[in-house]
Amino acid sequence: MTAPTPDQILARARAAQPAWAAIPVSRRCAILGKLRREIALQCELIAGTIADETSKPWLDALSGDVLVTLEHLRYYESSAARILRPRRIGKPRFLFCGAGFKAYFEPHGVSLIFGSSNYPFQLSVVPLITALAAGNAVVLKCSERTPKTALLITQICAKVNLPADLVQVLCEGPVESAALIDARPDFIFFTGSSRHGKQISEHAAKLLIPTILELGGKDASLVFADSHLDRAIEGIAYGAFSNAGRVCVAVKRAYIEAPIYGEFLARLTERVTKLRVNPDPDADLYPLSEDLQSDLFTQVEDALSRGATLHWPHNRAAVAHEPTLLTDVPAEARILTEESFGPVLCVASFRDETEAIALANATPFALSSSIWTRNQARARRVAAKLSAGSCSVNDVIRNIANPHAPFGGNRDSGHGRYHGPEGLRSFSRTRTIMIASDRRAHEINWFPFNSRTRRQLAILIRLRHGATGLIADICRRLLPLLVSTILPISSAAQSKTQPHLSIEVHLARRAHGELAYLIFASSAGFPGDRNKAFRHGFLPIPTNAQFIHVDIDLPPVTYAISVYEDLNDNHKLDHNLIGIPREPVGVSNNPVARFGPPHFGECSFRLEEAAQTITITLVDAS
Repeated sequence: MTAPTPDQILARARAAQPAWAAIPVSRRCAILGKLRREIALQCELIAGTIADETSKPWLDALSGDVLVTLEHLRYYESSAARILRPRRIGKPRFLFCGAGFKAYFEPHGVSLIFGSSNYPFQLSVVPLITALAAGNAVVLKCSERTPKTALLITQICAKVNLPADLVQVLCEGPVESAALIDARPDFIFFTGSSRHGKQISEHAAKLLIPTILELGGKDASLVFADSHLDRAIEGIAYGAFSNAGRVCVAVKRAYIEAPIYGEFLARLTERVTKLRVNPDPDADLYPLSEDLQSDLFTQVEDALSRGATLHWPHNRAAVAHEPTLLTDVPAEARILTEESFGPVLCVASFRDETEAIALANATPFALSSSIWTRNQARARRVAAKLSAGSCSVNDVIRNIANPHAPFGGNRDSGHGRYHGPEGLRSFSRTRTIMIASDRRAHEINWFPFNSRTRRQLAILIRLRHGATGLIADICRRLLPLLVSTILPISSAAQSKTQPHLSIEVHLARRAHGELAYLIFASSAGFPGDRNKAFRHGFLPIPTNAQFIHVDIDLPPVTYAISVYEDLNDNHKLDHNLIGIPREPVGVSNNPVARFGPPHFGECSFRLEEAAQTITITLVDAS
């Protein structure tokens, strides 16, 4: 039977995708739950296949490939529907009185995913399930080095009865990969080397295909003199040589504060000598394949020829076969300037924070990093100045397994993020819809243009954007009234069937997440029962915002309002053990805080026929 062409593969995926996208997100995730259970039942078979095909210990395959994938599946099962639901968007009332905005997340269409050979299951299935949860069809191109793993993925997808052609798994070589891009998928996700990532990016850019590139790293680990030295040595040994260094976020460079450099180097060398390198299932690491050894050996020889010192192995012929430890590596050596994929660690010292940060950032790669110190303030300070896309403090590698946290690199380590909410939204397009009131026949910015409107608009612009201090605050509050009185809007255009309520919420410091608002027309359920609220909703909090407006038309009756910052995006107000809110809260009328929730009567107000503005100040009760 003749294999389908790339155009035929993409055509089949396009035919399958609309019906899948039409299924509610919660239902799609329930179907993916069957995939999770099937993977769990076959976990040992999967781990054994991966271990044999990639030359890695079974435990590495079971934890790094299988368990991480299962945790991501569980996360999206429970969270995807919430993450992808439509979101209300704020607006300036000056321009959009009577209009509302919502953002909708929709799938790209057909996602072309390139898996990698070092973690062939995780790095294929995690983006696969992310794309499926978002509503895409998937063409998965596994590494040509791992055909058995590709077959396993195909069989597992078939066993859970995913719709025909929704997932198509291939493992052809580079020529076929290029042909798949030429067939014009709607989105490309690539995991692999920076060299190949640049080729993919260049090819996709010519066709205007959006991409996420998860590429290689040259991760730095900074060890300060106050660190837990035993933990740092064990952590860096694991971070550098796990899976024989074939980890995108493996530690490739370790910089040690000068006072402990000698002791650290001696103890790390001793630890490395005890690592077990053999093809036994319970070994610490397997030997590299010959082609990977050859490339790495050449890079190490280049460093040695430039004056680097080899601390391990003693036998130079075993370089890149056994864990390799180098010092005195010149900055121009290929092992520092090029991507390396194997068990080689370069160690050097630093004098202070400034030099440590400069050394860590002295590379075009910026994937991940780690810091070892007992000083948490220093850790946060240094982490903020590193160019890497992620950073661990007193740990290594494990952070990228958190399904809630976004992951990705900067600069030559790629662009874009996956994992967590960002991952689902990366595999989605955002559609913004504005719904305007049709109660008036004409908007002030429509034809005909005239000099009077132009002059009046110039006055309003100066009032809104040219004033400062107290005058600016007064203008901001009164501008809706000024718009209605200065600009030529007919009385018919001003009429409303319901009075307009504007809720101005003053946020807590460093506000983030979403603002929840609950509007009650009676005491029943006040202040926190969403099911009994007359109106309720969530608004995203813009970065660095000091206040946010909720604009809504309501019948003229008595109301009380409660608001809170949903910091962890779980759509509920979290409390501590004694019932005190752990997130900033506020209510209308801003009554004096007391023990227990406020009463409806002290927070209520009467909404009259005219537009009304109330102000609520959030308080951090914790």
